[in-house]
Amino acid sequence: MNLIKKLLVLSFMLICMQTFANELSLDLQKTCTNEQLTAHKSVKGNSFQADDFRGYCKCEAGFILEKATPDQLDQFNKNKNSTPNWLKQLKSKALNICVEKGRGITT
Repeated sequence: MNLIKKLLVLSFMLICMQTFANELSLDLQKTCTNEQLTAHKSVKGNSFQADDFRGYCKCEAGFILEKATPDQLDQFNKNKNSTPNWLKQLKSKALNICVEKGRGITT
């Protein structure tokens, strides 16, 4: 009986952690999309939409979730409007990786 309880608790914890990661990923993607729309606002002849940055922002969010520490992710989760140095550094590294991945994508 104890083993069943432990397995149930472990399963519940894993589900909660996955839900937290999914929500955090969506928050990171939303932040990225807003940043990209702002950064590309002045590009003449193009009217960018959020969907135009979906692939890049999904890549960036995945990179950040993979490389950031749990404390850093908790810090971001508590204050989504701040951009600490560690986040700037990860976004910079993600830029190189995600743009390179995007070159192979065709529409």
